[in-house]
Amino acid sequence: MSTLGAMRAYLRKIFNWLDWGRRLAINLAFLGLIAVAVTAAVLSRSPGIDDQTVLVLQLRGPLVESPADLRRERVLGQLLGLAPGDAVSLPDVVHALERAAKDPKITQTLVLLDGFEGGGIASLDELAMALSQFRASGKPLIAWATRYDQRQFRVAAEASEVILHPMGEVLITGLGGRRNYYRDALDRLGVSANLIRVGEYKSAAEPFVARGPSPEALQATTFVLDALWNHYRASIERARKLDSGAIAQALSDLPGSLSRAGGDAAGLARSLGLVDSLMPYADLRERLIREGVRDDDHKSFRQVSLAAYLRVYPPGEEDDEGDNEHQIGVLVAEGEITEGEASAGVIGGRAMAARIRQAREDERIKAIVLRIDSPGGSAVGSELIRHELELARQAGKPVVASMGDLAASGGYWIALSADRIVAHPATITGSIGVFALLPTGQALLDKLSVRTGGYQTGWLAGGFDPRVELDPRMRELVQSRINRIYDDFITLSAKARGLEASAVKRVAGGRIWSGDQALERGLVDELGGLDQAIQAAKQLVAKDKGGASLGVRYLKPRRPWFEALWQRWLGTAIDALLPRPQSGEVAESHGHAEGAPLAAPLSQLQRDALWLASALASPGGSGALAHCLCAAEP
Repeated sequence: MSTLGAMRAYLRKIFNWLDWGRRLAINLAFLGLIAVAVTAAVLSRSPGIDDQTVLVLQLRGPLVESPADLRRERVLGQLLGLAPGDAVSLPDVVHALERAAKDPKITQTLVLLDGFEGGGIASLDELAMALSQFRASGKPLIAWATRYDQRQFRVAAEASEVILHPMGEVLITGLGGRRNYYRDALDRLGVSANLIRVGEYKSAAEPFVARGPSPEALQATTFVLDALWNHYRASIERARKLDSGAIAQALSDLPGSLSRAGGDAAGLARSLGLVDSLMPYADLRERLIREGVRDDDHKSFRQVSLAAYLRVYPPGEEDDEGDNEHQIGVLVAEGEITEGEASAGVIGGRAMAARIRQAREDERIKAIVLRIDSPGGSAVGSELIRHELELARQAGKPVVASMGDLAASGGYWIALSADRIVAHPATITGSIGVFALLPTGQALLDKLSVRTGGYQTGWLAGGFDPRVELDPRMRELVQSRINRIYDDFITLSAKARGLEASAVKRVAGGRIWSGDQALERGLVDELGGLDQAIQAAKQLVAKDKGGASLGVRYLKPRRPWFEALWQRWLGTAIDALLPRPQSGEVAESHGHAEGAPLAAPLSQLQRDALWLASALASPGGSGALAHCLCAAEP
């Protein structure tokens, strides 16, 4: 055989092997999909709940306002080899607790709080209220953790029995902290921030133009944080049946009392009445086995997880199937506000307006409850949402705004079309003010020996070129625009709240308020959580329509039927196939991320950088922002 012929034969063998490998891979992938589909079809059938079952709420990740719809992100994270993004859906947990309180097969609930990151005081209060209502049913409610930070402890305090690991601690520290200020660093780099704002309390961009907090910002923050801290302390003292002022006294005496306890933080927590008993999780598991029914499959007590319980009793299932002719539609506005489409953790102005329009055109929806947890953002995006809510009201559908942890600046703007505004006492709201940030870096380029040049037909063509100093005419132009938007904010607020513009200006200027303080100043109508807002919406419908049987339905973005089907199928398959740790497999870890000294400042550096990048990405680089960097999380 010639050399050429041998080479052809060799290449043919390689091709055949490649073709065989391709066919094998395709066939294996196809068979794998069939196997997953069959497994999902079998395992997605909701299992029944046996008698004497413990509902286990293993809470991990941050507390979010939206119903759990995170399967796609979790699946992608698994496929990419990344850790899954756990989150605790407040509506789902509340629904499960309400259902379990009436379920004769659920004997008690166990709340496991290791890894729970919590949220703001308002959302923690709503979760705590749901736990308190479950406890009122007479069923035991047990909380356990290796250690409790103050977010976790706000939830645990509502339990009928709070258990702590013998080497653990209860760490209640108070609210507040320090912020980073970048003026000197930017000066060294040769970057000028060029802040343009209206409102002496509008401090969102101060870190980029100042060396420390302004007196106005410090005054407003102190006023609100003191109110929120008093609310938090009173909530713990009520739940744990402690004397008024017990938490403040314990913190004041902590160094000496811990020294007298020989450094035994867990024993000190028990002596102070913060926890009821000290127990490793293994001992608690054995106790629950003795008190209940042993599950031989998992070598633990008979139990059902939150996810499995929700598959048996899905939230809003009857409403989604249309069993209720009349419904209250709940829309969740969570995250910063932009003008365009929505993405994870962001409220897209046009996307949210489209969802409101769909609710307005849905004959089954008789009223809209807008649940807000937002620091604001784009003024234009905020107005897109507010205007669409106004159209819903004009169409005869009452609108109620329910404020969660944060409804400030643009978050307050979007509430201004509501018939009623319901705020939690610990909501942070207000911040009626507007600003723009126009950084320039001519000095930085000089340090790098970079020169620029060119031609424009007029000054405005290069009016905002960050490579040169800010043109005074550009500053005047943006200032005029900011002034107009602030006047619009004041006018809208005055009209919505039935106040004179002068009265609104006295509580505006970018100043923040707690829910309690906002009620005193006429910025909201009443105090309460989401339940109160839903009841207010039902009352408004009954007043207009003469009464109706109203269900409640969370309104999700419309997706093509095939996308919804695919996501549901894939999510079910992954839930069924990926191993989930049973509560009997809880790892007892004594480390904690918050203990890392550099975690908080480095995290703040990252957040500030991301926020600055998003602010500069606004149209033209000079978009007006109704934004408040004012979250207060315990």
